[in-house]
Amino acid sequence: MPKHNKVCHGDFNPSNIIIATDGTPYILDWSHVTQGNGAADAARTYLLFWLQGDIEGATKYLDMFCEKSHTEKQYVQSWMPIVAASQSVKGNEKEREFLHTWFSVVDYR
Repeated sequence: MPKHNKVCHGDFNPSNIIIATDGTPYILDWSHVTQGNGAADAARTYLLFWLQGDIEGATKYLDMFCEKSHTEKQYVQSWMPIVAASQSVKGNEKEREFLHTWFSVVDYR
């Protein structure tokens, strides 16, 4: 895999965003920030939305990320099994079961 140097939030979800009265967004909780592949971070965020039951939000987020970053959706989706596997050691049993369903989604072409 090529080396990437994007700023990755690591826990980007609606509870870490505040919108000021003038509409300016502020991103909170940078305790998990890393340098790496932005598509992997986007895949993690997508899965976080799913885990919270916000499938529509997950889809909107992924569409917007891909549009703004000029990243192919399929590239982000290729990270989902990897990210799901890394996240499956966390959370409760129901979350782990959900994440396990993503392991076999990868296309090995």
